[in-house]
Amino acid sequence: MTATDFYVYFVRGAADLETAAEAFPRHDLAAERTPSALVLTVGELRFEISLDESEAVPAAAAEAGKNTEFEAGMAACTAGFKVRVSDLERALDEINTIMELQGALQDCCGGFVFLPWNHGIIEPWVADDGL
Repeated sequence: MTATDFYVYFVRGAADLETAAEAFPRHDLAAERTPSALVLTVGELRFEISLDESEAVPAAAAEAGKNTEFEAGMAACTAGFKVRVSDLERALDEINTIMELQGALQDCCGGFVFLPWNHGIIEPWVADDGL
């Protein structure tokens, strides 16, 4: 886990890279598909989204949620999207893209966003496709 990555933890089977790619257009995003990831490029920023269903995910999600109001929900997570950010400082200056990406990933899986750089957790919400 690095401070320039962020994670969206969820229950295995709720989503995959295809589901994520399908959620992007609703957020005015488009990604290129590689064999193991989705790559979103906005100007000089690059976001690489991969799916992690390894044995390490439940422990990482539980640790991220430890001693927070989201502890129980995070402890139930068994998969996650890892988002590698090429330039976190620039991405935070251009916050709209990172927020849209987080929202798209949450929409497709109903998961928790974990931001290691500030230990922030954004709880799941239900997308209203009627808007």
